[in-house]
Amino acid sequence: SRDFRLYQGTHTVVSDIAAAANVFAYQGDLTNAAKALDLADQVRQEVVAHPEWTGSKGAGWRRAMLGELYGAAGGPPAALRQIWQGAAEAARMASAEQRKHIAHTGASAAIGLFTGLAADSSALRELEVISGEPAAKEVRALLAVSRGDSAAARRTLAEPDATSYGKHMYRVLTEPLAAQAYYLLGDYETTIRVLQGYQPSALQTGAFDSGWGMLGRVRLLRGAAYEKLGRRAEAREEYRQVLAQWRQADPALQPFVQQAQRGLARVSPAAS
Repeated sequence: SRDFRLYQGTHTVVSDIAAAANVFAYQGDLTNAAKALDLADQVRQEVVAHPEWTGSKGAGWRRAMLGELYGAAGGPPAALRQIWQGAAEAARMASAEQRKHIAHTGASAAIGLFTGLAADSSALRELEVISGEPAAKEVRALLAVSRGDSAAARRTLAEPDATSYGKHMYRVLTEPLAAQAYYLLGDYETTIRVLQGYQPSALQTGAFDSGWGMLGRVRLLRGAAYEKLGRRAEAREEYRQVLAQWRQADPALQPFVQQAQRGLARVSPAAS
């Protein structure tokens, strides 16, 4: 609305509201995180015409933000599928010029369907067809691992980092997915090294950063890598952090919580 252009803070109000989702995402409260993003989107439609999205009333911003939220957290699968299907349908109906851009608003959801609890790669295949672009190297490495092709996974991880548009759309996933691939390849030292900088101090607080939702899974993966290396005290600390962070997490995240509980039981002094 033109009326809001006179108000100081118009250009940051959407980011300020969306930033509230960080707190809920960190806690594993995806329901309230999504509500915060929905509220931010309502304000965005009224006061901001974002230059990257087709029309200030478009669904792309909300779709991308929710896709990042659920993709980082790893679920729930039903929400991720709905987001991707919305992006795919909108992309197919769009002009050739807009198709790739619109498909990328669902990219994080497509990735989350494969790398999260669902382990479903069908949306990734659809994304590649619609966008005409290959997936990021970290995703392709995980696909190779899922096919049992360790050599291809290692070659893919050794590729130069991409600078394409699609890469930036799901930047928060890059390091965790690379680390996940290295872990599955049995390279636990590299897993820990890749995740070294993935700390709360590196995450944004002035805008929505889905890394807050990914942090629990990062700690879980780090704990598992430490455990494989026999570094039990460090593994124990990571598992404890997962359980403290997600002590009231949504039911969709309980499989991760249960993994942390089992891991902590394995590395506790009583289990020695």
